[in-house]
Amino acid sequence: MKNNARSPCTNAGNRHSLAADLCRLSVIRLSLHLLITTLLGLHPIQAYAEGDPALLNLSIGEVGLDRSLDNATRYGLEYRFQPMNFYQLIPTVGNVWVDNGATFTYFEMRRDFPVREHWLLTPSFGLGVFHEGRGLRLGHSTEFRSGVELSYRFPNRYRLGLAIYHLSNGGLSKENPGTESVVCSVSIPM
Repeated sequence: MKNNARSPCTNAGNRHSLAADLCRLSVIRLSLHLLITTLLGLHPIQAYAEGDPALLNLSIGEVGLDRSLDNATRYGLEYRFQPMNFYQLIPTVGNVWVDNGATFTYFEMRRDFPVREHWLLTPSFGLGVFHEGRGLRLGHSTEFRSGVELSYRFPNRYRLGLAIYHLSNGGLSKENPGTESVVCSVSIPM
C-alpha cells in the first residue's frame, strides 16, 4: 500500500528546485535545534525568566592563567542591561582592574541559556580598551573578550557565578599573546 503523506517540502515544487532545497534545509536545522536543546536540557521557548532585571555584577578572580604573573588578582564591575529583542541579547558594559596596574574597559553582548532549574549558561563576546600593567602585555590597546559563565539564579534574582574569559587582540598587531582568566561573581538585581 502506497503512503500518500507528503512532506511540507515536497509541496515547494520540483525536488531539485531551490525552494525545495531551502525548505528541506530549514526542516533539518529546526530538527537539529530541537534535538540539541532537548539533549542539553535547554528550553528553546522559555530561555529566560519573564522580566529579568538589569544586574550589577561584582567579580574577583585570577588573570594570566597561562603564564606566571605576580599580582594577578583581578577585580571587575559591570552593568548588565535587561535582555532585549527577540533573541534576548544582554548588552553589558564593564571595567576590570588587576593588582599589577592593568585595566580593561569593555562593551559586550551576552545571552542566558537555562540548563536546569535555576542554572544558566551564558556565553559572551565583546571588545574594549586595554591598558598594560607590570608583566601583563597583550600587544595592542584594542582587545576582544570572549567567555562563558555558569551561574545559579536564586528565586530573588541574585546570581552566583563562575566564568572563564579569553582576552586577545585578534591579530591587530604582530604581538598577540592573549590571556585567560577565571572569575567568581555575584550579580545583584537592579
